[in-house]
Amino acid sequence: MQIELPNIRIQNSIFTTSNLMFKPVCASDGKELFDAFSANAFHPDLALSKLDTLNKARQWCGDRSRDWQTNECFVWTCRHRVDLSLVGQVTLLPRLKDVALAYWVAPEKRGRGYATTMCREVLRYTIDIGYKGSIWAGVHTWNRGSIAVLCKLGFEQIEPQNDFIKEFHLPIQSL
Repeated sequence: MQIELPNIRIQNSIFTTSNLMFKPVCASDGKELFDAFSANAFHPDLALSKLDTLNKARQWCGDRSRDWQTNECFVWTCRHRVDLSLVGQVTLLPRLKDVALAYWVAPEKRGRGYATTMCREVLRYTIDIGYKGSIWAGVHTWNRGSIAVLCKLGFEQIEPQNDFIKEFHLPIQSL
């Protein structure tokens, strides 16, 4: 399957690192997504926290799975290679002039560096497949953990569009 982002071609959508496996989201991921987001560990401001039923979570995963076919959005579910336990998800969302990065980590896996590792690996993957351009990320101002992740990855803060979201930018060639 060949998928396109702005200036990007994804020919193999599954990839692995030494300890993680990245696979396109599928509807069957909905149960784990629901379990993670119904654990009251996700801030109510986060869009995925609105998936308050198992059916909504399965529908969201199914919709994102179909997005792969239409090049609208690319969500990878990230698992440990050894036991296939859920670590989280990373998303690349094509926009007009750049690609947006989003991610989350399962509550029981937080504080172990997984968000940084997952995002770093997806960014490396975009380099490997030839993407040259800008990556954008927006983070709620209260989300200090995600702000730290983006800073570790080399993102630079840009002028925000509102007072509730910090915006970051990374020219992908710099990695």
